[in-house]
Amino acid sequence: EVSELPDENSLKTLALELPAGIHINPTLPGNHQPTAPAWLMAQVRVQRQIVGVLWLVFEQTITEVPAHLDILIDGLTIVAIHLRSQARHDKITRNQTEFIRIVSHDLRSPLTSMQGFGSMLESGMVGSLNEKQLHFVEKILSGVTQMTSLVENIQDAGRYDPENGFYEMERSHCDVIEIVDRIMSNHLVPADKQELTIEKDIADDIPIISADVHMLERAITNLVDNAIKYTPNGGKIVIGVKRHDDNIRFSIQDSGLGISQENQKLLFERHRRIPREEHKRIKGSGLGLFIVRSVAQRHGGDAWVESIEGKGSTFYISIPIIWN
Repeated sequence: EVSELPDENSLKTLALELPAGIHINPTLPGNHQPTAPAWLMAQVRVQRQIVGVLWLVFEQTITEVPAHLDILIDGLTIVAIHLRSQARHDKITRNQTEFIRIVSHDLRSPLTSMQGFGSMLESGMVGSLNEKQLHFVEKILSGVTQMTSLVENIQDAGRYDPENGFYEMERSHCDVIEIVDRIMSNHLVPADKQELTIEKDIADDIPIISADVHMLERAITNLVDNAIKYTPNGGKIVIGVKRHDDNIRFSIQDSGLGISQENQKLLFERHRRIPREEHKRIKGSGLGLFIVRSVAQRHGGDAWVESIEGKGSTFYISIPIIWN
């Protein structure tokens, strides 16, 4: 005597031994039979491969396959196909995530060394350089900076992704005014090089919020970086913070070239850049705004842009003041 539901190994053995189809009262391995009046087994197949077994027990004897059972099997097959596809997708995602971790870690160390030794050469610590040599060192350092930025963007795009990101948020009481002041201070030099003016417009009623400080600062920094990149010399950038009901809204307004309605819808997608002749000189991975929206969504908010071609753009991040 065996239980009404045979063990997994017995079902596997039986499913492999029998031909495809629906079988009434099949004999289990070892000639053990269930105690029920009748039972039925059918293989669930995907591309001729058995991926599951349907086992039904009846309270009365049966001599033919119940009506509509084929519909049930078809439904189970669809579920099996979906589960297999999802498992394959999950495996690819895990592999991509692990690849990003490994590459980011392995590249960061040599880039740091290159940056350090290059800076020593540039400063003259190991001997003076002539003008041509110094120019080459500056080119090397510029390439290292671009590569470091790319590695950071690839890493953050992977770990902040709302769907598959592996970064564990660390919420704390966050003073957004301090974040804005710190970002402005860090961007004074690049702004001065382009003769840009950076101002702030912060409302008086801004409270302390619940947020991941590192993520939020990263997102706002990306927007300010973009504003500096795409604003012509002599332009103006305004970093704003306002309260809207139960949300805090950050805005970064520039006096750049503006963005068409069509391109506004695509900007926050991964690896998306606007195909404009004026932007070809600007280096970028197309991940900065994807990271911005990912950070906003991980905080329960969103990010968007308002722009008119020829009149500049305003990028927004809105997040709840208190995380529920």
